[in-house]
Amino acid sequence: MDFAVVRLSSFGDVVLTEPVTRGIKAGFPGARIWFITGAEYAQLPALFEAVDEVVPYRRQGANEEISRLGGTVTFEAIIDLQNNMRSRAICRGLKKRRLVRYTRPVLKRFLLVKMPWLYRGDLRHTIDLYGDALGRLGASLVDRVPRVMVGEGDLDEALKSPGPAPGAATRVALCPGGSSDYKRWPESHFAGLADLLSASGREVIVLGSEEDRRVVELVAARAETSPDIIVTPDVSRLAASLSMAAVTVTNDSGLMHLAAAAGSRVVAIFGPTSPALGFAPLGEGHIVAGLELSCSPCSYHGNRPCRLKRRVCMEDLMPAEVLGAVETALEEGGRHA
Repeated sequence: MDFAVVRLSSFGDVVLTEPVTRGIKAGFPGARIWFITGAEYAQLPALFEAVDEVVPYRRQGANEEISRLGGTVTFEAIIDLQNNMRSRAICRGLKKRRLVRYTRPVLKRFLLVKMPWLYRGDLRHTIDLYGDALGRLGASLVDRVPRVMVGEGDLDEALKSPGPAPGAATRVALCPGGSSDYKRWPESHFAGLADLLSASGREVIVLGSEEDRRVVELVAARAETSPDIIVTPDVSRLAASLSMAAVTVTNDSGLMHLAAAAGSRVVAIFGPTSPALGFAPLGEGHIVAGLELSCSPCSYHGNRPCRLKRRVCMEDLMPAEVLGAVETALEEGGRHA
């Protein structure tokens, strides 16, 4: 039986679909899973153990792979975990016996961000909403925690990278990147944290994707201890490097979810966004760092200018406070099962 999972974007959301792919394999032994995602994210589902084929989708130009799929495969079911105009168009072009879709909590998200005096509760985690779609096929999530495979070759490449000896129990990775300037903790604060960690005997490395190069290099340049850096477009190498960190400090970003899926404990910095929106890292031992101001969350994705004169939620969260969260995570053993 062939199944298709459709999630076109973005990085962190694609990571969160991984438990669904394992749920399909558990509920339908022998199933073959095709994962359709944006071409820029195609490296991610390739790290999912249950995925057999990755089909890239391109916003511009022809999508021959998807067209060919539509003419050759009849899917037992398609699970649309994007549920927008593009994903619906893709699903219409594929032969299938069943189609189920992820349902977004549109009204509650709107109230939580725009009218919090009417609704202030936590939304269900996105993975549980994905699980609801899977449940409509008669299957269920085996495990809510996303997991990515880290191959020996990727680990070997990571071992050749600059930085402290991987695998050390005190190794801390810093990921200062993010999709928006508004939800990134200041580079100066990341640099200050790097210095505090180094002073306390921790081994520090700063890493990110190619899109994060500017902020990664700024953090390394501003830190007095000049930590080593890894910047690479290779997602499997990033996952391998993160898997070697006992703790990873990130903004609310795709690398937050990748670090958790790779096995590192995460200290996640939230400001204009909030775990209450359903995107907290899943797994044991993760810690959310933030000031929990009454004006947060102020947007869905943290991509809107602050209504105040400055980003109080990020600028007033000091490196010493985040250091305390890192120390707590390290005391609890670092890395999760």
